[in-house]
Amino acid sequence: MAKKQIQKNLIIECEAREGKAGQSPRAQPIIMTMSAFHRWGAPLAIPIRTMSRRLCQESRRRRRCGWQGQIQTRLSSSSSSTSSSSTSIALLAPLATNDANASENSTDLASLLVLVGTTAASMIGVHIAQCEEAPKKKGSNATSSDDSDDGPEYTADQVSTNNGKDGKPVWMTYAGKVYDVTSFVSNHPGGDRLLLAAGGPIEPHWHLYRQHFASDLPMRLLEPLAIGNLRESDQDAVDEMMEEIMEKEKDPYEFEPERVITDNDTDGMRVHSDQPMNAEVPEHLLTRNYLTPSYLYYIRHHHPVPYLSQTQIDNYRLEIDLSAYNKGKVRLSLDDLKSMPKEEIVMTMQCSGNRRSGYNVFNKTSGTTWGQGAISTAKWGGVRLSELLKNAGMGDPTEARDKGGMEHVQFGAVDGMKVSIGIEKATNPYGDVMVCYEMNGEDLPRDHGYPIRLIVPGYAGVRSLKWLNSISISNEEAEGPWQRGLNYKVLPPNVHDANEVDVAKMPSCNELSVSSGITTVEPVEGSLASSPNVGDVVVMRVSGWAFAGGGRNIVRVDVTGDVSNHAWQSATLKEGSDQRYGRGWAWTFWEADVPAKVQGDGSIHIYCKGVDMAFNSQPESAVDQWNVRGLMNNSWYHRTILFNR
Repeated sequence: MAKKQIQKNLIIECEAREGKAGQSPRAQPIIMTMSAFHRWGAPLAIPIRTMSRRLCQESRRRRRCGWQGQIQTRLSSSSSSTSSSSTSIALLAPLATNDANASENSTDLASLLVLVGTTAASMIGVHIAQCEEAPKKKGSNATSSDDSDDGPEYTADQVSTNNGKDGKPVWMTYAGKVYDVTSFVSNHPGGDRLLLAAGGPIEPHWHLYRQHFASDLPMRLLEPLAIGNLRESDQDAVDEMMEEIMEKEKDPYEFEPERVITDNDTDGMRVHSDQPMNAEVPEHLLTRNYLTPSYLYYIRHHHPVPYLSQTQIDNYRLEIDLSAYNKGKVRLSLDDLKSMPKEEIVMTMQCSGNRRSGYNVFNKTSGTTWGQGAISTAKWGGVRLSELLKNAGMGDPTEARDKGGMEHVQFGAVDGMKVSIGIEKATNPYGDVMVCYEMNGEDLPRDHGYPIRLIVPGYAGVRSLKWLNSISISNEEAEGPWQRGLNYKVLPPNVHDANEVDVAKMPSCNELSVSSGITTVEPVEGSLASSPNVGDVVVMRVSGWAFAGGGRNIVRVDVTGDVSNHAWQSATLKEGSDQRYGRGWAWTFWEADVPAKVQGDGSIHIYCKGVDMAFNSQPESAVDQWNVRGLMNNSWYHRTILFNR
């Protein structure tokens, strides 16, 4: 049964006993926020073993201080809705006691029990780790640690001087460690936004950009860059600052929209992270409807969803700035837009990282591990961008480009995101770029750009900017990581380090490649024995979708259940196959009855590949398309079906 997404807060409760000579131990309950827990590692950011090891070190530190206790964490839930969540995280770490009979080499057990639900989808199952107290060094009374004594100690002042300015390196701190990230800046998916933390702590920035907690990748990238430890009193100051931020400032994710989420993807989204929300359509729901219901439309966010008051909505203005072409500015209200001739277009939107998980089979990439569900289709309503620019006074776009040097149209959003597209695409009346206020006949949902958004048919989803509030023409691309940075650039397969190439000279993702996917595979009635044998040929009814960027219509989908013999057959093209030539902005559904041979393990293998109007076809494997950002995987789609034997 579907339930509404709710907000979660991590609370750490520490029951500590402080023992002193002649006094009875007394309980000291301590409530710590997630920021304080960064000392040991945030549960969603640091590998389980690392977190367990840090808990062990903390237990040793506390034992040396003469007290003992137990650290427990839980994921508490709060919601304005009456619905509740069964999702929880419990982390238990029994801390060692001062046992007079314990030997120097006694095991300091920290058992880590993590029960994970939809809010921590990247962590599944139960992980239990042990760590042993390292033996004392000869001639020393200090207890060494494999994680606390590995490098010199630095003060916050020393770190702050290394801020990347005047040729200095870029240092930053996290959870008591100091990192030199100079060599990583060009590899950061968010580009130079990494420099926001230069010379200081990362914690306040990850408080906003919580996608860093969705997997262990950020910590795996940081660990080789560690150069030492931050002085404990300085890390205490960071922890106190984070506690103050969480206590006094509003949670930027406090007003996220309500969403339909289910524990088993039966009738809702498959969530990769919920702060910010990134969720895809489950495979079995992807082609249930030609137009994706708004509640099921895939979500790709980089930031919290903007929350606008009624006053802000009433005063909302879209600014069109043509001053670079000496034409002035125009500001339009939502009512102004709705008073103009309305256009509607059916368009498929796809994240350029769709099917990224297929790359990870060969080598790890960075980014959300999308399956095939970061793609959806809707009917969008609004005003053509070409008309808006014309009415704002731009005049002939060809003259603006050729004589005025205006080659790009830039767009800005309420959340600070900026993108741009070429002026040819923006002003082409057949390019169908629109400023939209409707989705599937209703006002835009907040998750999808309310009150207005940009729609760029045939281009990667990132160009269809949500929460649009500014448009301008320029002789250069928009600034920022989503246009110029590594985030949406496809590096060659042999490049693992962006320092090896000039990222600035590489184009960003715009037009999408031809792609396809399989969503259902069912036996044709009467063609399947109750228990097929190895070598039997079974006939399966296979269906799915195909889509190509740039308006290139799908002309064929090839399907096979016997790839070794190249036994391809053409599928029947269904909904979406009658789109206007060269303006095939939406996907095409297809279906085929496919013979497939049962393999030795009782499985059959079905493959599909789309062909567009330029007769571009999908490549066989993702291995030669692999790129470090995991973008534009359009290799053959492969589905395995295993029969019970």
